[in-house]
Amino acid sequence: MRALFDALAEALTAQTRPGEFACASLEAEASDFVRLNGARIRQAGRVDRAVARIRLIEGDRQAVHHLTLPGLHADVDGLRPLLTDAMDALRASLRDSAPDPLLDVNREPVTLSDSDSDGNEGESTSLRTHASRHASAAKEWGAAFDRALFLDTVASAAGDADLVGFCAAGPMARGFCSSTGARLWYLRHSVAFDWSVHLPSDPGSGERKAVKSGWSGERFDPQAVREAIAQTRRDAQVMARPVRRLAPGDYRALLSPRAVADLLSMLGWGGFSARAHHGGQSPLARLRSGEACFSAMLNLAEDLGAGFAPRFQSDGYARPERVPLIEQGRFADWLVSPTTAREYGLTSNAAGAYESPDALVMSAGKLSDAQALQALGTGISLANLWYLNFSDRQACRLTGMTRFACLWVEDGEPVGPIEAMRFDDSLFEMLGDRLEALGDTVARMPATDTYDGRATGGVAAPGALISAVRFAL
Repeated sequence: MRALFDALAEALTAQTRPGEFACASLEAEASDFVRLNGARIRQAGRVDRAVARIRLIEGDRQAVHHLTLPGLHADVDGLRPLLTDAMDALRASLRDSAPDPLLDVNREPVTLSDSDSDGNEGESTSLRTHASRHASAAKEWGAAFDRALFLDTVASAAGDADLVGFCAAGPMARGFCSSTGARLWYLRHSVAFDWSVHLPSDPGSGERKAVKSGWSGERFDPQAVREAIAQTRRDAQVMARPVRRLAPGDYRALLSPRAVADLLSMLGWGGFSARAHHGGQSPLARLRSGEACFSAMLNLAEDLGAGFAPRFQSDGYARPERVPLIEQGRFADWLVSPTTAREYGLTSNAAGAYESPDALVMSAGKLSDAQALQALGTGISLANLWYLNFSDRQACRLTGMTRFACLWVEDGEPVGPIEAMRFDDSLFEMLGDRLEALGDTVARMPATDTYDGRATGGVAAPGALISAVRFAL
């Protein structure tokens, strides 16, 4: 992939004429995909994919061309005719393009390599230490994902359980190059496996309950996956008990790291965007003004040292490794793209165009997993949330539904599953005065989207104990 990127940069530079500026963003992957049903492979395949976004800029006008490259092994000679055609098309489009007074692309010859084969010396946090292990993982990756080992591991761990899942494995790369010599590079090897264990259909309602889980790492770890599947099967035994129907009201709740990540993902909808704040559309406007605050236990940062996403963005600007967003419950900083900085006279921290976190990391607390249910006492254990949306953006108020293994707990012991419920509550309260404790383990949850290629990005968060969550129905 790096050879392809270097060939793209060389071919692009050779095609650029005096007075022109050209740049390209590369997305590439070599991925193995496996879909399972009944703990058996139902579909398997491999994707070698490379797409370049070519931009030609003159003054404050630009034209853009998306180019699918001919495989991961194309060299300069193979790319040259494609780039010739692309640049000719861009020159024709450029004559009719409208000026963009906010256009801001880095034209300096910057270089940066953010690769798991480089190592990450000098990193300070545990998440960065975790990311630095990519270096050894890359050497052990091998030529391909071992599907036979994967299937044997899953089948033996699942037994007679109806396990449904999806696994994507392999290296992903991102790059930015320009005709003035910029070379920004990102590469990560990873395995992401999501699955759910489904119970038999209920004889009366026909409903099928399920427990969802997941595992990710730099390389496939059979023992870790076996243990995770075994835990899912144990959770499924509780789901087989009679369903408890709860009346609307306030309930103590223990949120899993995934449920916390579901809530935090909503803050990416303008919560940290400088543009959204200036436009009056941010759900954290009251936090920034000081009218509201979260618990002093809450610390959030955009931490690219965790390895979820590149330390540069698509306009060619290198990004700070860490931007504190919320510190001790108070607003600390926001994400500012070069365009927003130019429009509002701000200082850019090289955020992406959407000014949404790519590596949102929440600090851990002191509540151990072994003590979490006892600390909950009687209440609801929430595994997943979905259909989330804002019911009152200015109040940072969310609504959503419970999903999968959400359990009623009494005296620290799971009793059985609850019927699906809708919550409607403000994060300023849930993660404010009502936040009693945070888990002492931060779970890494990389993005698993594959809509247009495997996605980068992710969230790292602990579980949370909340004294009350308001359920509307």
